[in-house]
Amino acid sequence: MSKLYFFRHAQASFMSDNYDKLSGHGEKQSEELGKYLVKKGFHFDKIFVGPLERQKKTFEIVAGVFSKNKMMVPEPVIIEELREHSGPRAMRYVFPKLRENNSEVEKLLQIAEKDPRLKKRNHLLVFQHFMDEWAEGKIEVPEVDSWATFRNKVKIGLNKILENTEKGETIGAFTSGGTISAITAEAIAIKEERIVATMNFSVRNTSFTSFLFSQNKFNLLSFNELPHLEKEMITFV
Repeated sequence: MSKLYFFRHAQASFMSDNYDKLSGHGEKQSEELGKYLVKKGFHFDKIFVGPLERQKKTFEIVAGVFSKNKMMVPEPVIIEELREHSGPRAMRYVFPKLRENNSEVEKLLQIAEKDPRLKKRNHLLVFQHFMDEWAEGKIEVPEVDSWATFRNKVKIGLNKILENTEKGETIGAFTSGGTISAITAEAIAIKEERIVATMNFSVRNTSFTSFLFSQNKFNLLSFNELPHLEKEMITFV
């Protein structure tokens, strides 16, 4: 029986020009994850990493902690299909129309404009509303990959990992919240796309979700674990 750990990247730079870059707080989270894995004596037989900067940087910091403690980690294999969905880009294309046609969205944005303290929260609420509709195919954005395309690519990426997992191995994969939600949905056969998309918002930065793989059976073992961070260090975006 093999065990697979899927790690969400650390906090990125939400609402900045380059979201894909880890924040300073995210770098600290990554280091704490590395310290925890070292302390617990984790040994990985193979490592897979998504192609995004925030995914790769999270792994690099963790690997650095291993190296400082004279513990080896395998060279990472980049899996293109471990990238995140295109939801943020998709919403930018339809944002003016979304705001114009939805009074609740408009209200949330007006409140955020009057009270900057609510800007981050309200923009996330707007994004959640968009994701619900987009995941169910109610909003079409031809300029980017659809949610359905994303889900199919995650299946391809997961199969690549499982095809390269030998009996009794421990596998580490560094990816994103939406990807982990989609992989979890594969394990427990969630068919409602709105639920899969909503799970994304529960996956905390640097948390890990684990699975067991044996005789072509892929089963969920744990979801969204975060034993290495104190409360004040926990973030969701």
